[in-house]
Amino acid sequence: MKVTKIKLSAIASGVALGIASAASQAAQPPAFALTGPKTGAEIQIGGTLNNRASYQAVMPAADSFDIVATIKPESADIGKSGSFVVALEVEGLGTFNLLSGGIWVPLDLANIQAYKTKTLAASEDITILDNFIGTDTNLTGTTLKVYVAYYTDGDISNITYNTTAAAVAISTTPSGCPTGTTANSATYNGLPVCNLPVGDPITTDMHLTANNAYFFSGTVFVGNNTVNTPFADKVSLAIDPGVNIISEGGQSALVVSRGGKIFANGSPDKPIILTSSQDDGSLDVLNARGLWGGVAINGSATQNTSSGFAQGEGSTGEYGGGTSPNDSDNSGSMTYVQIRYAGYPITADDELNTISLHAVGSGTTLDYIHSHNGADDGIEFYGGTVNAKHILITGQDDDALDWTNGWTGNLQHVVVKHTTSGDNCIEADNLGANPIATPRSNPTISNLTCITSSTQKSSGHAFELKAGTAMQMYNSVVGGVIESTEGCILIAGDETFSQSGSSAATLNGTLKMERSYITTACAAALAGSGTFTTAEWFAAQAGTTSGSVDLGGPNGWTNGSLINAKTVTNGLGTFFDTVDHIGGVKDDTSDWTKGWSYDYD
Repeated sequence: MKVTKIKLSAIASGVALGIASAASQAAQPPAFALTGPKTGAEIQIGGTLNNRASYQAVMPAADSFDIVATIKPESADIGKSGSFVVALEVEGLGTFNLLSGGIWVPLDLANIQAYKTKTLAASEDITILDNFIGTDTNLTGTTLKVYVAYYTDGDISNITYNTTAAAVAISTTPSGCPTGTTANSATYNGLPVCNLPVGDPITTDMHLTANNAYFFSGTVFVGNNTVNTPFADKVSLAIDPGVNIISEGGQSALVVSRGGKIFANGSPDKPIILTSSQDDGSLDVLNARGLWGGVAINGSATQNTSSGFAQGEGSTGEYGGGTSPNDSDNSGSMTYVQIRYAGYPITADDELNTISLHAVGSGTTLDYIHSHNGADDGIEFYGGTVNAKHILITGQDDDALDWTNGWTGNLQHVVVKHTTSGDNCIEADNLGANPIATPRSNPTISNLTCITSSTQKSSGHAFELKAGTAMQMYNSVVGGVIESTEGCILIAGDETFSQSGSSAATLNGTLKMERSYITTACAAALAGSGTFTTAEWFAAQAGTTSGSVDLGGPNGWTNGSLINAKTVTNGLGTFFDTVDHIGGVKDDTSDWTKGWSYDYD
């Protein structure tokens, strides 16, 4: 950022913060009330550490961040000439006006200057500060306040702007163990270790800074478990980019209760890592599994047991909203996170997954998450409405993705790769005890790549769809080799068939796999029959074919030319990105798994 006459580095550090705590984070930048005649417009402004994957109000002092905005002009202005204005108030220095070329000059209200003029689209993204680091500018401990405006047709009299400034603070440089944790005598990756509290729930906001690693053995509960706790009243666990959290013991788990929220927002170059205390470079990266419990999030959204409540496995607590669920319940956000060597089978019917999502609501954000070598499932959805994007699951011992209890969320950009073990890429139930329970499990999934392995379990599959489940799958790929005794795609359970159609000719559209592509071997191993056969169902799926699946690239999950020639489906809803390819990763250039995920190969 360039400033005429005054340098940002002239500001002394240590000025008191003027906004909310570090836990003030969100999946979307906040929208502000506007001043001006364009009452149908919307302006969103926020600070982000990870290319808009998540937003927060306080930035770690040593981490690169951006301040960005989105202007959504009122509909009558779309197509007109629009001019954008940005003003930035720097605490202790003054207020500045952004000009083209990234130049900042002192703001003159009698001569407000636009930095850009263009034909207005329905949504306009603006970058205000780019790759800004507080410690590089001597701005730690200060607050930046931002105003964004636009006007049309060169007429500044119709300027419209956010009435209240968007405030982004830069934290002071941390030292010692954060409040609520205790010092441990060990070090991990050259950093001191702080202990997280186990047993009794954390009842005040906690912020884990990157000057330490963190350890727990036992169960960490974030917040109490009161159903339908308002978001503002939930206890927050905020985790800075680059933080390592280590654990030991099969039943050691991090549980975000219904009265808690988590903000684990890493960045592409500083992912947050949750792993075993044994993960010191000596583990067998292909075969080590189940060294600690994993992460569970309990929400208050809908799930289809008779009471609307259920008990989480591994003593993780009750979940669900009962007879008054909140399907937009917000448990926080997890972005750019690796979770390694987790999951633990306590008994055959009581197991901890890498991530257990218990009736989690759609207000929660899950984006750029890598589960590696879990002992049970990678991610299991127990009802709820939560959505997820950019999910990588490698080396799972059981199912990569599992759902039950009426999950109705969305998934896009997913890669599953079985290695030395594994059961299913997807195991799907409506509800085992009552396959016709409502709401019926019916997620929408696009751009998934499932890579099976000759060493996965003999009873495994690419997809096992059973116990009454529905599914809307599009633009997906099944590759690899499978030697299952039960088929590559298995549809099982009378209710799964009967709720999907009375015959192959009368499928009702509740169980779909359209515009997808599977191997010839998988197509020859379609198993299960009821009111129709799985082979008949597959033949009826629009645009879905089989053949040579040319996956490749350094990790074996990048599309080849045959896959990229396939026709795609778009228009699946506002959650979904518009795509020009099927499968999880189009090519090496656009490989979203690069950089932040665990390079176990």
